[in-house]
Amino acid sequence: MSFQNVATKSVLVVGLGNPGSYYEKTRHNVGFRAVRAFAKRYAMAFHKAKGVLALSAEEVVKDHPIHLLLPQSYMNRSGEGVSFIQKSLQLAPEKVLVIVDDIALDVGEVKFKPQGSCGGHNGLKSIEYHLGTNCFPRLRIGVGHPQGTDLADFVLSHFGEQDEAKMPQVFNHVADLIDLWIFEGIQKAMGIANTKKS
Repeated sequence: MSFQNVATKSVLVVGLGNPGSYYEKTRHNVGFRAVRAFAKRYAMAFHKAKGVLALSAEEVVKDHPIHLLLPQSYMNRSGEGVSFIQKSLQLAPEKVLVIVDDIALDVGEVKFKPQGSCGGHNGLKSIEYHLGTNCFPRLRIGVGHPQGTDLADFVLSHFGEQDEAKMPQVFNHVADLIDLWIFEGIQKAMGIANTKKS
């Protein structure tokens, strides 16, 4: 399926991170990892996107054209690729879901919002700038708190062994939430994601 195929049920799911093996399992790259986990669920293979520095994958699932995007231009320029594909697909911003790391949340905690501020996150800031709006949904994945550590050093660090062991389950949960968003709507996804577990 081509990015030129436009349908009212089309969605774009964006994972944020930095390219290259050095950054692969850093806290800042949970967006990449979560979207890759979702891709495996539907046997979606990534390839180099046309016209933009990014990896993309496409598949039609239950009559919904699903487009995945992993910008490869480093975090602070993520919006360039997102905007290019969003315009190519002629998607409204509310059809663009961004998966992103969040230092305000405990490791593995998730929050789903229909819009909001960038919260100082350079990837979200770039997307807001290039889309011209902050009215796009975002699913935040907690990566823990810096606690006195330099922020840049913290987000580019790796999880400890115990926290890393949690991540496959976290990514599976995120994939479930992406499914809910696509097939049942954002309210259903938010209801599950934002409910505190006892």
